[in-house]
Amino acid sequence: MFCIVSFIVLSILGIFSASNRSLAKEALDCVLRRVTFRPCTTGFDEKMKAKILGVVIMRSETLARLLNKYFEALAWAFFTLLLASSIIFARGLYLFYVTGSCNGLNQAAFCVFDPSGANNQVSTFAGCLNGEGDISKLTLEGVNLSDFPTLQPESAYRVVLIGCYTCDYTRKVYDSVLTLVRRYHTQLVFLHYPVNEKNDFLSRLGYCAYQQNPEGYWRLNEELIHSDKAMLSELTNGPSLLSTLKPETNRFLEALVSEAGLDAGRVLTCANDPATEAAVQRQMNEIVKTNFYGTPTLFIGDQVFVGPKPYRVYAIALKGLFFWLRS
Repeated sequence: MFCIVSFIVLSILGIFSASNRSLAKEALDCVLRRVTFRPCTTGFDEKMKAKILGVVIMRSETLARLLNKYFEALAWAFFTLLLASSIIFARGLYLFYVTGSCNGLNQAAFCVFDPSGANNQVSTFAGCLNGEGDISKLTLEGVNLSDFPTLQPESAYRVVLIGCYTCDYTRKVYDSVLTLVRRYHTQLVFLHYPVNEKNDFLSRLGYCAYQQNPEGYWRLNEELIHSDKAMLSELTNGPSLLSTLKPETNRFLEALVSEAGLDAGRVLTCANDPATEAAVQRQMNEIVKTNFYGTPTLFIGDQVFVGPKPYRVYAIALKGLFFWLRS
């Protein structure tokens, strides 16, 4: 076992030192012989043992005597620790690749590959902080999605995104999700929930846009995701009546709706209709049934992703959904 441990250590050290590369070659030869139950012809293990004991005996004769006696047992212990740490490292790397976290899906514990925890950050009801909630309670069961905007409704596969236009984390992930569903021709149901705003004006705006023209709605959705957050705040942090908005904010809003190919006058009038407010409130009640605690929250089949995961994580989950439904 000592040869195996030495080979790994010396191989790493050999990157920086030619002398260690030579020792690594000897260690490799020893490893190959030991795994085929043959003795090392170079005496590598004895040579390295002598070097180690020579250093230790200068410090403590007693310690050197104990090391000599239990040398093979210690070699096995180091090998076991090395093997265990390698397995843990490989597992963490695999989980990070498929879930965005070393610790598994939606686990916010420290991950060396994502030290800032960026893949698990969400906007919560208290602001843009790291959200904490009961992940096991997240569900679409009993939630009526028929009234929400749906892209490519003819597809048999569905992705549901709960997001907020002013949430940095929703903005970070929205383009990836849109690219994914278009690439794999999957339904996308978008549930807007204003987690940080004082009113639901943007939800009502989206509702009216979708009623007028579904294609125009998705163009408007992208405009809202990529528009100036400061201007959006003017629409959401105070009274929602158009007459109360600043002239420049009103022009910004009208331009936003018009650029999406929608009739700005009709959409804005609809957004201030009490009937629209009631309809949007019903949608909000349905969103709450999911037990979500922050944005973005993405449902792909039975899997739920909280926080802005890398594109590859969503793609792996969607491919898994295809395989499961087709098998």
